[in-house]
Amino acid sequence: MTKTSIALACALISTLASAQDLAAYPQVFSGPQGLEVVLAPTTDGKAALMRVSGVNHPIDKVIFLGKLEQRGSGGEAYVTTLDGRDWGLVHKQANRYGGGERHVTYLPGRQGAVDLAFDEKKSKALNTAEFKAAYARQQKDGVQEKLARFDRDKHLASAQADLANTDTSASAACGSPVKTAVDWKSIDDDKLKKLSIASFCGEVASQMDSMCKGHAGFKAKAASLGQVQCQFGAEMKLRVEGQKLVFTTHQDAPNQGDFVQQFLRNQ
Repeated sequence: MTKTSIALACALISTLASAQDLAAYPQVFSGPQGLEVVLAPTTDGKAALMRVSGVNHPIDKVIFLGKLEQRGSGGEAYVTTLDGRDWGLVHKQANRYGGGERHVTYLPGRQGAVDLAFDEKKSKALNTAEFKAAYARQQKDGVQEKLARFDRDKHLASAQADLANTDTSASAACGSPVKTAVDWKSIDDDKLKKLSIASFCGEVASQMDSMCKGHAGFKAKAASLGQVQCQFGAEMKLRVEGQKLVFTTHQDAPNQGDFVQQFLRNQ
């Protein structure tokens, strides 16, 4: 997300929040380990202010404006912008055990949904005017805007750490150094948001790891092919240049593991 689009999004959010009142009856939910979620819908039901508390994450106690979106099988989600992409923070779903509905939250950095339980006492006690005022104060300070902005450096660091772990495992299995270098210029922000770059660019090292563990004779070949250069391109390719494996991958290329393994077997 560019600075211009962030500014526009925040301006729209400000307009929406100031133009509409909150409905009379907000909902407060509790979750495991002290988790609390507040959902305060607007009077027209198209959006809601929402806050998650009790999590070790920068979103803790930040109030977001979420747009209501319909999801499959009668589900709904309140969607905001986090780290440069749409994020359904609070969802209403059909109860998986039949009958009624359930609310869940999807927390950044965690896998799967977290079930929530309605807290009637806290719901009745919530002051919507104060809640909306707190949202406005945070917005004035740029809290939501900062969390909405895509953090490329953070994603790069995470991908590089994961690649290093894959290389370390392959190096140990093969008994010789395996090092993956990535052409980060070939990877735009959209790919970093949507793809696991470490999985794509770590495929060669991962297959070398597997082959060294399963075929002792491959270790000698691995010793001369331990330098891997990865980039994204129009189609998947793998070639040897000197003592370097040059891997061009593509986000829609099928069976990358089989492709890499077959190439390595023929070296």
